[in-house]
Amino acid sequence: MIRYGLIRPSSSPRLCCFGSFRQLSTPISYEYIKDYDSLRKMIRASISNNPSDNEIVNAVSSIKNLQSGYPIQDQLESNSVLTQHSKNIIDEVFSKKTVKFSPRLLKQLLLLNLPTELNLKIINEYYKVNSESKTIINKLIALIPLRNALYNADFHRAIKISDVTVGHPNYISHQGAILKSGIIKLISTAAAVTIFTKFGVTSLIDAGVLPASWDHLGAINSILLTYIINSSFFVTIVKFGRQLISSGGDFLTWQRGTFYSHWFKHADEMLFNSKIVEADRDLNNGESNPAITDEICRPAPEIRSNTDTLNPGYDREGHKIRLMQLKDDLEKLKFQAYWMTGGDGFEWVEPDQDPAEIQWREHLEKYNKPALEKAEKDALKWADDLIKESS
Repeated sequence: MIRYGLIRPSSSPRLCCFGSFRQLSTPISYEYIKDYDSLRKMIRASISNNPSDNEIVNAVSSIKNLQSGYPIQDQLESNSVLTQHSKNIIDEVFSKKTVKFSPRLLKQLLLLNLPTELNLKIINEYYKVNSESKTIINKLIALIPLRNALYNADFHRAIKISDVTVGHPNYISHQGAILKSGIIKLISTAAAVTIFTKFGVTSLIDAGVLPASWDHLGAINSILLTYIINSSFFVTIVKFGRQLISSGGDFLTWQRGTFYSHWFKHADEMLFNSKIVEADRDLNNGESNPAITDEICRPAPEIRSNTDTLNPGYDREGHKIRLMQLKDDLEKLKFQAYWMTGGDGFEWVEPDQDPAEIQWREHLEKYNKPALEKAEKDALKWADDLIKESS
């Protein structure tokens, strides 16, 4: 480094100037470090006390350097050496108490497409750094790790992704605040119309501003107020209906006895779980994995608090109750009708080969072969069951 300043030489009245130029620091590169111990030491030595978003993203992305030294299936194992080393790297990155974890940084880290077990670790770190009760994860950001989990057929962890994002208590409270705000606005509007149309006209007549012939305007209050309330009511019903359809789709609905406000607050949670059920059926040729559906659609216990309306929560074993249930599978009903009628009135059409599904199964052949083999094994389970029943 060259310093700069002003010097007045003793032998000359002239001023001499010299300068300094500090070399700009370049981002630390972890590209060629594939050894865990060396990588962790490098991150510990290079990351600053108040790291920038780029520093954190570069450090966390270095986890991918370790993956090449392990079988690809180890990325799915929570107890594998690779997963434990990767979690230790994340702990090292966020060990600084001054670190700032913004939603923008969370999105950048989730876009790295790390294994779902590590995405869950990152999300937990986000809540740990931002421990306020108002901290939520936006639905669009939460969809990133969900899609990643579904692409890897990691359905059980996909349910956990739903639970810690759109199913998190902070998110449910946020949705409840939106619902409460809408109801307050509706009541405030009705009250304001009542005051200004009824008492406003009467006061102006008493003050002599308007003639007595204008008194009939107060009667408009009932008509106008009825119109606004009816319109608001039907708009609310339409919104609830749209949320129910768009969230559960053709796969999920609410258990009978679930209160309407629960529909609104948990609509995004149902949307995420319906995507999980859909992906599970696509992998299993239209059949649902009982382990997945039992977890999502666990029935509410028969207790006193559930007599009138069902309440979400946890059962005695600590399992989450989401108050969701499967819809009737239309394709399965059609198939049963086909066999019962001997095919009368039906035309058999071979399904088209979806290039995206072919690519997905090729990915699972390398990444999650056990899930793919189980799906292929259960593909003709319906035929075996039919043979057993007829024999």
